[in-house]
Formats: sequence, structure tokens, C-alpha cells
Amino acid sequence: MSSSDNEQLARSGTNCLENVVILNGEKFTLETWDKTCTCMLDIFKTSIPHALLTWSPAEGEQTDKQLDSVSQKSLDIQSRSDDQNSVSSTERVAMETRRQSQYGNTPIKLQEQRLFSSLLIKCVVQLELIQTIDNIVFFPATSRKEDAENLAAAQRDASSAADVPPELQDPGMYRYLTSDQLFKLLDCLLESHHFAKDFNSSAEQRTILWRAGFKGKSKPNLLKQETSSLACGLRILFRMYKDPSRSDAWDEVQRRLLSVCSEALVYFLSLTSESHREAWTNLLLLFLTKVMKISDDRFKAHASRYYPLLCEIMQFDLIPELRAVLRKFYLRIGIVFNIAQLPETHDEEEEEAQ
Repeated sequence: MSSSDNEQLARSGTNCLENVVILNGEKFTLETWDKTCTCMLDIFKTSIPHALLTWSPAEGEQTDKQLDSVSQKSLDIQSRSDDQNSVSSTERVAMETRRQSQYGNTPIKLQEQRLFSSLLIKCVVQLELIQTIDNIVFFPATSRKEDAENLAAAQRDASSAADVPPELQDPGMYRYLTSDQLFKLLDCLLESHHFAKDFNSSAEQRTILWRAGFKGKSKPNLLKQETSSLACGLRILFRMYKDPSRSDAWDEVQRRLLSVCSEALVYFLSLTSESHREAWTNLLLLFLTKVMKISDDRFKAHASRYYPLLCEIMQFDLIPELRAVLRKFYLRIGIVFNIAQLPETHDEEEEEAQ
């Protein structure tokens, strides 16, 4: 599917897979679920556009373009929900190819355009698969609703976002998947996240691709892939972390959470682009809100690992919602680690008694 020359076919294929699983997943046997997860893993691996990190123009080829006001902004490669009303990526590439062919395109240039079209389709498939996993595990629109609730809770400075009872928050296929199957899906998501992160961190390579005409007039980026893959992975891990039926996997879940979250915070601190940091707003709100909901014993383990990193984050110009959640995080540290007194102290009680 990812090698197809039709972007819409790639979108439709992943959408069909999603619908089949959502409608029939509760009837799947363990073996069928294993095959389904393996299928998604295979599609993920074969659709990662590795050539984006290594492509370079043929020797002697001219790729310089005059920088204009539009090209100074990065253009994100979008998913089905973000790009429905625009011309598809491959159609844009095809139009650009036809336009350039009027001015004597070389065979090398045409070959490049075909490669770029293929790479764009793979980028789309990655985004579609991330959304498919999220919709399968948690049901469509559930994650979007959670992000909105987290933001609203931070805006009203609530103690925490509403915590939905487990029996009401599993309309998706989560409860039908084993821990090993969820870990397999998590591995897909993290591999996709790491690739997007590597690409977004390579300013030089993105410039080379932009000058060669990849993704139109603007520098390409994979911000949507970078953030949505990690967000879905965190939702899976934190859901398992609070699930008593998966207590045998809790140690592995905590190990993965500490590693993934620490790595994510270190990466966020390394970002120099304000727009790139802004793209992480919902992700950071999700992470902090989830951490604030875990038990005190678990919170100690997480706070000890994240504390110095979150102190560094305070140096950024954060939106009020993030500052509000961080404030609660630091206040809880004071109480959980017994380094801050509760509002009503022993001295005040003695004065009242007198």
C-alpha cells in the first residue's frame, strides 16, 4: 500500500483497516489480534521514509531557490483530519512536476520527483497509522476530547482534569489487547516518533530537500508525526499503569514511562524554535496531567527523575496553562517529599487552643 502512487488509496487502506478492527475487534481471537498487531508493525516499518534523512541531489545539480516570505515557514505534512480540503500532497508534486517539465526537466529530475512523491505517501501512511492505532485502542475522537479537557482544566486552574472511571473510558479495543500486544503497538509508535524527531532535528537535510522542491515552497517537517506518535504512546502506557488487571506488567510500564518521558523532556529542552516548542503544548499538558494523577509512591519515582528537567523548562516563555500545571506539580513535590508544610500547621493549632 505504501508503495502505491495514489495518496488517497494509502489513506483509504489504513482507514479500512481501522474500521474492520473497531467493528470486529471484540470478536477477535488472541491469534487474530497477534496477526493484526504484526500487520500494523509491518506497515509501520515498510512505510518509514528513511530516504528523507539521506537523500542528496545528483552531483552538479542546481538546487538553489530564492528565499521568499512563505518559504521561511515550515510546512507540516498533515494527516487525514488536517488536510481534507487541500490538494493532496502527490497532486501538488505532480502539478509542480508538470510545470517544471515545460522548462526542460532532465530524466534525473523526473526520477527525483517520483521519489519525492513516494516519500510523501509514506509520510502520510505514518500519520494515518498513528491515528489508526489511537482510534483502535481508545476509540475515535477520545484522545482529542481528552486534550481539550486537559487544556480546559488548566485554564480554570482546576485541581486536575476529570478522571473518567475505567469502565467508561474503554469504548475502544484496549481491554481486548494483551500487554504484549500493546507493547508491540507502542514500539511502532516510538519508532515513528524517533524517526520524525531525527528528521525535524536535521535542519541541513530539510533545507536540502526544500531547495530540491520537496513539499512545495516551504521547508518540510514532521511535527505532527513527532507529537502525535508520542502522545498515543503515553496514553497507552499511563492507561496500563492504572489498570489493576495488568499489574504483572507494571514494572515494565514504569521503566518505559521513566525512559520515554525523560527522553522527551531532554529533547524539548534542546529545541531552539519557538513554533516547535508550541507544537508540544498539548503533549506536555497530557504528560503533566497524567503524572499528577498517579499515587504518591509512584509520583516520587517520577518526580525524582523529571524535577531537574522541569526546572529548566521554567526558563521558557510558557503559556499560562502549562505554568498552572507545573505549579501544581511543584506543590505536590513539597507535600509528597515532606519538604513543605500543609496550610494548617501545628503552631497555628496551639495558638487557637490558647
